[in-house]
Parts: sequence; structure tokens; C-alpha cells
Amino acid sequence: MKTILSIICTAFSILHYGQNLEQKAAIKSCECISKLKEVTNEKYRECIANSLAKSATEINATNHLKQISTVDGIKNALKNVDSIVQATCLLESKNNLQKKKDLYYSYSKNESARNAYIIGKDFMNDKKYDLAIESFSIAIKNDKNSVLVNDDIAVCYRQLNDYDNAIKYYKKSLSIFPEGDFALKNIGVVYTLKSDFKTSNEYYQKLINFYPADAEGYYGLGKNLILLEELEKALINIINAHKIYLKENSAYAKDTETLENIIYQEMKKKGEEQKFIKIANENGININFSK
Repeated sequence: MKTILSIICTAFSILHYGQNLEQKAAIKSCECISKLKEVTNEKYRECIANSLAKSATEINATNHLKQISTVDGIKNALKNVDSIVQATCLLESKNNLQKKKDLYYSYSKNESARNAYIIGKDFMNDKKYDLAIESFSIAIKNDKNSVLVNDDIAVCYRQLNDYDNAIKYYKKSLSIFPEGDFALKNIGVVYTLKSDFKTSNEYYQKLINFYPADAEGYYGLGKNLILLEELEKALINIINAHKIYLKENSAYAKDTETLENIIYQEMKKKGEEQKFIKIANENGININFSK
């Protein structure tokens, strides 16, 4: 498979750079991204690179040809396309998702359901989970489509170590609001507690797809991949979580750093120390625990 730079270099070696190339490439990139089932960093970058190359084949102009005739020029073009994508289609998608969250993470319009939920929430906050479940059950009878109620009754069952019922209600919540980050995060945790790491990973991947700026999806997926001994994939996900935590000045960055060290030690045992360093560097972090 060609690298991103080689894809673009091939296109630019025989074609000219048009004035609207980056805008054109951004439109194609948005179309490409919208068709992805899983928006991983690698697939995202491939969409931008391939879209830039395809756009170059459709534009015949000599403007700015000199500007992108170097590796640095190509990198700059890729960066500019990424900025346009982030500011247009991804921003619009993010805004639409926020509107859905505001709608679904709101109190029920049914008064009986709303009152029962408020009472149940008080019980839950007091850690009286059995009583909370009774109140939430009343709320569900009056409004079975309340995401908040299904999420919180699942929380109570999880606290009582009734993982099957917790999963049942998280799934009900997700059937109403598939993009619900609360349910996606927590159902992933519950499946991990049941040692069903592969199913847990499916939900963490969905969380990443909907919320690529949320570290929790990468963190949960990375931890499970360590347990499944898929260390290279685990490292990439933990690094992604680590970068987000660092950006947010989160204390959890210490946890991801610890996991990076664990992965390093395991890969070192297998003689894959240099592979670890290469993956870390390629993903934007200079890590070398050997020093």
C-alpha cells in the first residue's frame, strides 16, 4: 500500500495544482469520511490523501505548482485540507450530534415519568439502588423512551453487580439514541467486567466513531486490547487517549503513561522494543522507556 505522501507525490508529479484544489479535496474528503463505517485516524488520513490526489487529476492549472512541488508543500496542502474538513463537515456533524444530545438527555415530557425519575435519582445519589430501581421502573412504565431513565436504571443494576440487567437497559437506551455516549461508555465497562472484551471493544469503537475527541473510547479499547495481547493496536489507542488527556490537562494522562510503559515492557520481552518506539513516534509522541 502506498504511503500518504507517495499517493500525493505521484499525482503531483504529472499534474498541475489548481487554485481551488484544497477546497475541492475537502469536499471529496467529507464524502469519503461520511461513507466510513469506522472513522479511525488511519482511514481519516487516507480519505484526505486520496481525495487530494483525485482532485489533482481533475484540475489543470499551473497556479501554485511550485508551492506543492516539495514534501513540505504537500504536507502543507494536506494540513490545509484537514483544517477545511474540520471546520466544515465535521463541525456540522458535531453540531448535529450535540442537538441530538440536548434532545435525548432531557427530562421526559410525561409528568408522572419525570416525577418518578427525579425521586429515583435522589435514591441513586444516596446509593439506595433497590429503591431507585423501583422508582425508575415506574418512570419507564410511563415513558419507555426516556434515555435518562434507561441509563440510570442500568447504572443501579451495575452497582448491584447485576450486569445482565445493566446491559439490558443500556441496550434499550442505545436503541432509542444510538449515539448516546453515556450508554456506550458504560456498556463497554460492563462487558469488560464480564470479561467479554471483544463485545466491549465493539461499543468502544462506536464511541470513538461518534466522539473522536473523547479519550474514553480509546482508553477503554486500549486497555482491553492489552488483555487480548494485541499490543500494537493497544499502543495506538492508548497514545490517542494520552494525547487528548494531555491537551485537557487531565490527571488521567498519568494512567495512560503507565499503560504505555506496560505495553513497552511486554513488547520488549518479545524483542519488539524498536517497533514500540516507531509506533509511538508515528503517532506523534516521542517515547523511549529504554533511556
